[in-house]
Amino acid sequence: MGISRPSMQSVQRSLVIGVLAGAVVGCLLGLVFGTYYAWQVNPAVYSGGAYPRELTAGYQTQYIASVVDSYIVNRNVDAARERLKTFSPAQQIEALGQRSADFVANGQAVESQLVNELALNLKSTSGWDDQVVEDAIARLSVASQADSARTEAVNAFSVNLLNAVPRPVDSGAAPAPAGDGTAPAPADTTAAPAQGSSWRWILGCLLLLILLVAAILLAGRWQLARNKAKARPQVAWEGEGPAPLKVWSGTYTLGQDNYDEFFTIETFDGDFLGESGMGIMKAIAGTDPKQVTAFDVGLFDKTDITTLSRVVMSEYAYNNDSELMANINSNAKAEAILAEPGKEFTLETAALRVMAKIEEMEYGEGNVYFNRLKVSLNVFVREGADLKIGKMDIPEAYQGQL
Repeated sequence: MGISRPSMQSVQRSLVIGVLAGAVVGCLLGLVFGTYYAWQVNPAVYSGGAYPRELTAGYQTQYIASVVDSYIVNRNVDAARERLKTFSPAQQIEALGQRSADFVANGQAVESQLVNELALNLKSTSGWDDQVVEDAIARLSVASQADSARTEAVNAFSVNLLNAVPRPVDSGAAPAPAGDGTAPAPADTTAAPAQGSSWRWILGCLLLLILLVAAILLAGRWQLARNKAKARPQVAWEGEGPAPLKVWSGTYTLGQDNYDEFFTIETFDGDFLGESGMGIMKAIAGTDPKQVTAFDVGLFDKTDITTLSRVVMSEYAYNNDSELMANINSNAKAEAILAEPGKEFTLETAALRVMAKIEEMEYGEGNVYFNRLKVSLNVFVREGADLKIGKMDIPEAYQGQL
């Protein structure tokens, strides 16, 4: 009896099936071991938070509002410029113009003037182009033309930056937003020709592979979350009541001219609640290294968009710096603190409470500036507070901007 040989088509079909099966099995094994390594053996560690420009529009508005509020308290142009540097000039101009108009609409003329002052200082120090300023203000004019108070505020903002009212804009078409103006080419919508039943079989295998990969990733993520919850260190707390959400301490020493150490406040599940920390507020002009006379210990609560400031001042600044003291007293959310070893003070918002303590300190000559200052912060969630996880309580003044 003769031996029957398989046809060429049968050989090709078997070869294709074998190659595809090997590829699928190889991909699955690679994904399984790769996922296990990436999630269990050497998981990625993220730190430092997001850059402001990477936030959503709502959080960007909130961030810029907090920068403006900080400037109103401490009048530190350098700090404001540093915190806004990741935004383009057009974004800074529009955000500051909107903030100025918000203050005018709320009857806060002094705060609006301070925002205009900040914008003028940033234009001078950052070298904003007049054309960029004109275009940004033109967009502000279009956005505020239905509100006479905001229109007047934008006009004042324009006069402050350009010594001229906004140029007329065709009401039929608003100015193009800042950018390169390049429109994407239209996509080719021509349908690909059918490839036959073999392609449907391959697509079915790919779909099955995607479902398997998704299941593996979800299982790995669930396991990682469990491991993370188990591995989270418990905060050592010997005080009364529940343990704090976060315990932090920061130390400044003479020569740290750019000291600004703020941290994010998150729930144990990683939900963002706000920020707190300490940074330089004021130093004696012309000194090198900077002779710091005051620090800002701040708390930002995202649940009600509130920023509090406690200004820790040297003995000399507390008794002699009338200008800084006047700025602090004019802000209901700020308070002057005379630096003393062991001094305790509190910052409290709708959802958060920060208990602060001056652990160590050392003055320079004449108790004028600090050689060293160590402050500890214990961050608590207030009992019964609505943390608004997954949402934000945006005030009416901001809702039209989001």
